[in-house]
Amino acid sequence: MKKINIFSKKTMFMMSVILLLIISTVSYTMSTLADAHEQVKQDITDFSRGAYDILIRPPDARTEIEKQLNLIEENYLGIGDGGITIEEWQVIKNNPQVEFAAPVASIGLFTARERTWMIEKDKQHPKYFEVVNYTSDGVNTYENKDDIYLYDFGIDNLDLSVFPSSLSVDRDYLGYEADIATFVFPTSYHQVVAVDPTEEEKLTGYNLDKLTKKVMDPMAYKGGQYSIPIMGLKDIQVPVSFQLTIDDLGDISEEELMTWEDKLIGGSAHRTLYENPSSYYKFLEQYISKKRLHQEKVLELVPDDGLSPFEENLLYIDENMKLSSQGDMLSEEPGLLGGGHKIHGQRIGYRLSPVVYDWKDGNLSVKQTGIDEQFQAPTYRNIDMVEFYKLDEYNNATNDDDFVGFIENGKFSIKENAESLASAPLGIYGREMPHLASNPTVKLHPSAVPGSFITTPAHGLISIDYAEKIKGEAPIDAIRIKVAGITGYDKEAASLIRKLAKEWEDEGFTVDIVAGASVQDITVDVEGVGKIVQPFTTLGAADTVLSSWNMLQVAITILYGLVALTFIGFTFFNLLADRQKDEKLLARLGWSEKLIRQIRYKEGLLMIAPPIILVTVGFAIFGIWTGQWLPLTLTAVISSICILLFFLADRLQNKQQKIVKRQRKSMTFQNIWFYRFYLLASCIQLLLTTILTCFLPFFLLQHLETTTKTKLGTYVHGEIEGMFIFIIVLLYMLSLTTVYQSLSRLWKKRASEIQLFLYLGWEAKAIRTYFLREILFWAGVAAIFGWIVSLLFTTMMVPITAQTIIYGIVGWILILVIMLSGSIYSLHRAQVKGGKSIANSAS
Repeated sequence: MKKINIFSKKTMFMMSVILLLIISTVSYTMSTLADAHEQVKQDITDFSRGAYDILIRPPDARTEIEKQLNLIEENYLGIGDGGITIEEWQVIKNNPQVEFAAPVASIGLFTARERTWMIEKDKQHPKYFEVVNYTSDGVNTYENKDDIYLYDFGIDNLDLSVFPSSLSVDRDYLGYEADIATFVFPTSYHQVVAVDPTEEEKLTGYNLDKLTKKVMDPMAYKGGQYSIPIMGLKDIQVPVSFQLTIDDLGDISEEELMTWEDKLIGGSAHRTLYENPSSYYKFLEQYISKKRLHQEKVLELVPDDGLSPFEENLLYIDENMKLSSQGDMLSEEPGLLGGGHKIHGQRIGYRLSPVVYDWKDGNLSVKQTGIDEQFQAPTYRNIDMVEFYKLDEYNNATNDDDFVGFIENGKFSIKENAESLASAPLGIYGREMPHLASNPTVKLHPSAVPGSFITTPAHGLISIDYAEKIKGEAPIDAIRIKVAGITGYDKEAASLIRKLAKEWEDEGFTVDIVAGASVQDITVDVEGVGKIVQPFTTLGAADTVLSSWNMLQVAITILYGLVALTFIGFTFFNLLADRQKDEKLLARLGWSEKLIRQIRYKEGLLMIAPPIILVTVGFAIFGIWTGQWLPLTLTAVISSICILLFFLADRLQNKQQKIVKRQRKSMTFQNIWFYRFYLLASCIQLLLTTILTCFLPFFLLQHLETTTKTKLGTYVHGEIEGMFIFIIVLLYMLSLTTVYQSLSRLWKKRASEIQLFLYLGWEAKAIRTYFLREILFWAGVAAIFGWIVSLLFTTMMVPITAQTIIYGIVGWILILVIMLSGSIYSLHRAQVKGGKSIANSAS
């Protein structure tokens, strides 16, 4: 028997090419999705475990913002009232499943060592000095309202030589008999935290051995034998500045001196200020202020970064008119430099309460709690003053064992925060300061006023051995734990971490799993400052990213699979429909149905087998080369589905269509029902395209908002963003191609109907209206159904708003407009071709 092919070679070749592209593209894309899933899990495993895994705190330690939003601030462990004993920490540390347990005990805020700064003066030229102290939070500058000024006439009569603005200025002034003028350095407040040097080194890598070594200082209280060794933070920014005004004074006559002596109590400025301040200030206004020559020189002075609050170094104004630390210059030029300090400057400490954040309508805000009396700067926390020991009449501690004072014995440096996707909030070392939302270059920092909304990093570290002395029997505020025996944050590690956390939680502690946390920037409306962007740590970020990605992957996979399979099934259905006429002819010639079916299946095999074999061989080589076998496995699955779709299309195609005996419905419904198999693929693709348009964007935006809040999520999104764009573009291409081909084939099938209308004299507009009425009905129904499904999915996964519904309707209208535009275009082409055919037949 002569070999017979019903399909042309061109048709078979084109079909093989289409199948080759579809099978390879779908297999590779699906494997890419699977690889992306593994990449996401690996990224989370590699990057979401920070320096430690579990944070243990006393009962009821969570703040309201933690409870509501699962967020914690930078340096949030710098404050606290304690609650965990040293013995409880020891038990936790000795657990065999604990690699290290690093305790934190917030000691409190302490003022820097009270000291003076100096400037050289010429005794031969009387001077007026006026100092204005300022502090800043990076946005606003606040002026100290205290009057700090002094008239120094440099005469031998000390009672009439110096006229200070207050007793404190008089007390700190060393210029009565020296060639220097001295003023007290403004008060600043610095956070001190107790840690265990050994465990902290395991956590941070900082060498803190000096915390355990006693250091003596002849300038300290009783030589330093009761002082606590402290390590200070390098490069501390002291948020104060000065404005120093220097003016010349006129000469004093003997007659003036006699008048002054007569007006002052006992002829002494100091005694008058002490006994009758109002009389003293009247005297200054009437006699002394008039001696100013008003030839002022004004200096703006800013301390250098790194001015340690715990060092003994005094300050001076150098030849460049800059404020510098004296350092070793005291020994080099002892006659020129000098100053003073107080040995009981840290007898008083301050304990801060957490900032109270207000979360309302999705916005975070902070209200002021008060105004500082000196600087008139706002405060945002409650502050409690703590007196650690009392003084007797000889200015000694009533009990030396109660003495609290620090001697610096080395420095530590916070390492530059590398771009880390994970965030294990150490709670005391963070230096990432907030910035203005309107201008990211404007960084904020705590002012010199205690009670800033920004919690400062620890400026000083002491050993945990001193914590009980200062805070009592349960001094520890938190324990940071790293679990032993795991290297990443995978499923098994997470299970072990949760198990240990549950055990400690059952013991009554507040326990947070920090593994899987990441940094998140949040806009906070701070009263008196404005909107600022502040870093917070989001607990559970890794789980959020993974669950969001899992839902997104499922949605993309289902949509892509349905679109691709619909395209393949539709192509097979059309292919088999094209050969029905030839098969009917063979049947009339006496060919058996069995033989015709054998030829159909053989030609189908010749079209399907080559692309399957080529793709299988290609991915097998790819697997050998790269070790990735998933594309090959997916090829086998998709190839099997393609074969099944071929047989399904064959069954549908050979199903006898019922002949309509009488019209029971409108002509529009009648036509739609008659051509239902030609419209089925278009309806399915329209439904999927509507879901793609009306649901997927909102789901993607929700996914984007959820994941990119944190550094970890931003990284993961960046890794897979390109793949999503590619798949979505491919989805639209396959869907719209199916719809257009379906319409083209529909007009081809109904070409005789179009010709009949043209013979009968119908205008092109009337023909378009007739057919578009059908299209508008079935396309509109498919799109509406797709929109309803989209709305249901959106309701389950995304918060529904009026805006969401409006955008969904706009998407539905857009799909319908595109559908009608494609229909008009394809119908126009059919009409043009039909018209040409009629003209040719007439000629």
